[in-house]
Amino acid sequence: MHRGKELLKKCTDELSKELPVLRKINNLTQKDLGDVIGVSRQTITNIESGKSEMKWTTFLALMFIFSLDHHSAEYLRRLDIPYTEMREWLAEKRGAK
Repeated sequence: MHRGKELLKKCTDELSKELPVLRKINNLTQKDLGDVIGVSRQTITNIESGKSEMKWTTFLALMFIFSLDHHSAEYLRRLDIPYTEMREWLAEKRGAK
């Protein structure tokens, strides 16, 4: 359980830090992005400023939205998100059931 929380925090922290760049790549305002994923502009503002931690569901929605555009998908691949560790952790979780 501890490993999963650490992975989730690392992923959400990394995406939060890069969120303004990803928005700009996609020509989205904070309000536009919030409307797309179903959160308020203030939520996006708070995530970007570090006032709020990103929820896992928000992380997943953002990863999906940004993976649809070639330029932002390329940018996502360069982020320090531990994709291999996440796949291993998910495989362990599936095996535990």
